[in-house]
Amino acid sequence: MKLPKNIDNKEIFNQVRQIDFLLRRKVNSLFSGNYRSAFKGQGMIFSDFREYVPGDDIRSISWNLTAKMSKPYIKTFEEDREAQIVLAVDISSSMDFGTGRRSKKEALNLLSAVVAFCAQKNNDLLGLLLFSSDVELYIPPKKGLQHTFRIIKEICGFKRKSIQTDMKKSFSFLNKVLKRKSHIFIFSDFINLLPFEQAMKNLGQKHDVISLIFSDAFERDIPYIGLVDMEDMETGKQCTVDFSSPFFQKKLKDFFQQRSKQRKKQLIKSQCEQILIDCQKDIYRPLISFFHKRIKIA
Repeated sequence: MKLPKNIDNKEIFNQVRQIDFLLRRKVNSLFSGNYRSAFKGQGMIFSDFREYVPGDDIRSISWNLTAKMSKPYIKTFEEDREAQIVLAVDISSSMDFGTGRRSKKEALNLLSAVVAFCAQKNNDLLGLLLFSSDVELYIPPKKGLQHTFRIIKEICGFKRKSIQTDMKKSFSFLNKVLKRKSHIFIFSDFINLLPFEQAMKNLGQKHDVISLIFSDAFERDIPYIGLVDMEDMETGKQCTVDFSSPFFQKKLKDFFQQRSKQRKKQLIKSQCEQILIDCQKDIYRPLISFFHKRIKIA
């Protein structure tokens, strides 16, 4: 793949170039065939008219054209191999968090690029929604390498206006603007669990919704590191906490576990499939496993 020349910001250009270099072989060897089998078009679409011949299905006869031409014509159809993919990406400040080899944002950049390159390689339509507490950017689905790189550039370098999250607004927006059935990939840590269940359920009734949920090791194995000044990345609230306190350790672990259960419950009720991404482990394997699962079901 060759990078288009209009990615002008040097830092973002270098980041996109590095992603292209890292993922080109992975997409070709691990993802492309699995993606193609897991995500197909919508069935049969109208192609053309031709004269009726004995043996044709009479249900395909176009009666309007038959009346006009004074001889029977039928509609012909072909398989629609073109899927529509939409990346819904959380750009709130909680995605900047990371305590190990990569932040949630860095993992998100790589996995969203994998899906984008797979869609491009399969000649599918690709769209993008960037959201925080509101819809910050929407790019309608289109085809092409130039378009794909523009989407990756926006994911990597977009300057957000809000640091908070409200998924409900974003899901409602997509439900209004997407007229054709789409495969919607939601990239988020789902930190803010303001009720989104109904909005996602409405989205899932028309579309295929898949959530990629990013987590950090800190959220499972909390270190005993004494007094630490903390700041909530989405509200800006600050406090000093004692990470060596057994009481605080228990409270924090209970909080993360409770939030995980609540998130899982909301997503199950919304009929949204879940892919769990540990940012400190192999971030590609869960997506490959998901593609394999889709192929088996199909």
